[in-house]
Amino acid sequence: MSRISDCKNRIIFEKAFDIQVPDEVYDLFLAAIEEYQKKTGASVDGNVTALVFTLIVYYLVKRRPEIDRNTESVFKLLGAAYKEKGYKAPFWNIIRESFSLFPEDEFFAATPALERRVTNNDIDGCFDFAACELEKISDEAKRNRLLGFMRVCRVKYRSAADSGIRKKIKKNNKPEKSKTQAMAGRFLEKYTPAGIKAYLDRFIIGQDESKKLLASAVYNHYLRMSDPGAGLIKSNVLLIGPTGCGKTELIRRIRNIVDVPVSVTDFSGIVATPWKGRNKEEALTSLYLKADKDKELAEWGIVFCDEFDKIIPSKKYSRGGDINDELQGQLLGMFEGTVLDVPVKESGSSETVQMDTENILFVCAGAFEGLDDIVEKDIENTGIGFGNSVKKTGDFVLRGEDLTEKHLMSYGMKAELAGRLSSVAVLKKLDREALRKVLTEAEDSVLSRYINEFKEDDGIELDFTSEAIDEAVDRVMDMNIGARGLNYVIHEILEEALFEAPSRKNTEKVRISGETAKGLTKPEYL
Repeated sequence: MSRISDCKNRIIFEKAFDIQVPDEVYDLFLAAIEEYQKKTGASVDGNVTALVFTLIVYYLVKRRPEIDRNTESVFKLLGAAYKEKGYKAPFWNIIRESFSLFPEDEFFAATPALERRVTNNDIDGCFDFAACELEKISDEAKRNRLLGFMRVCRVKYRSAADSGIRKKIKKNNKPEKSKTQAMAGRFLEKYTPAGIKAYLDRFIIGQDESKKLLASAVYNHYLRMSDPGAGLIKSNVLLIGPTGCGKTELIRRIRNIVDVPVSVTDFSGIVATPWKGRNKEEALTSLYLKADKDKELAEWGIVFCDEFDKIIPSKKYSRGGDINDELQGQLLGMFEGTVLDVPVKESGSSETVQMDTENILFVCAGAFEGLDDIVEKDIENTGIGFGNSVKKTGDFVLRGEDLTEKHLMSYGMKAELAGRLSSVAVLKKLDREALRKVLTEAEDSVLSRYINEFKEDDGIELDFTSEAIDEAVDRVMDMNIGARGLNYVIHEILEEALFEAPSRKNTEKVRISGETAKGLTKPEYL
């Protein structure tokens, strides 16, 4: 692994990833820990702490792809179970796994002895040392992000957020968990962020950045639910991408695995309260009803705000500035956390219920047409070579890493509202190859559903040839609405076969050729 030039503010964990030899990693941590002990007077076993971090870093170098070798990975693997070495946390697992996977490695061969030596107090000291190192970061945003992430990892592996070890308590005196805390515990036992993404991968082609971001947000939502007093920060999400790229499909699939209510509300046409029309409370009404009027459960739900960009028309189209300033101000309060009177519109009822939105996760999505022009112009003006090159070729593609809060504000979003949408991802427009994969490789695809329909209803095999698939994809590409056009096109191609096949006796197979897909020949009934 190539070394990266040293940097004045680089912390000890980042330096460690540039070194492959365990002795060098160990010496690096030991020197930092000695400095930490002198500065703070902390009574930690420096040798044990250095060995713990060396093991984690070396394990990451040996087992993880380079993209996962980062400070966040260290924190995830550092978590201690605080249950008399209950071996339910990643650190204890990697001790055992590394020894079994690399029995010839001298460093890993010493890990069984380390297992006997390390205590929960040592792991707690490791977290304290890590916090001290993170405080050295000069970039405030980065420092706060990593400190917050570390706290999530620390809280996850013990029941209290204080610096002490969890005390043993008698079973009879153990405080009972609330219904939502118990629900969160069951979810966290089953899913990690990687597990959530793996589920999404089955149904959604590509869009890895968005799947990771949404998986992390949902996981963090359940962490907050499992320990409401820990002070974990809520991460509302903004998904940006053209029609048919998978924004709605992402939340539809998330809805299938979570056990909190999920409401999907079209925000085009939403107006500020109390103006006549559809108001923002509509999303909360839907959430409350989906929770079967269980207010506690609804207040931990997820609200998907579709077509969110429609309430924030680009300033170049608005006369005299933001025409929805009042609505954006109200949404700011709702996203951040406030108590609202929510109408329960059911069977003519005029009942209202007060709902606290502090713990509701908001996922906003929209195409944000014209935002790419704002970002491209900004990159070009900075004089960065990348911006100039894309300007010349005309191939500029909006990326999440290029997008800033400033760009959203230039588009027309209030600064405070942009600040409440802390997790932002950009979904790519589906090209021809991606659309073909959506049709043929995604689990529960449109084509697979029609194949199952023919099989289940009439015992007929549907043979949709490769040429027919190519024709269907070409037609969808011409429609320029992404994956949303697949169902319409496939249904149109199969319309005659859906009508004719059930009445044909002894038909075992229906073949759709490329010529059939073009409408030039009839389906073959075999």
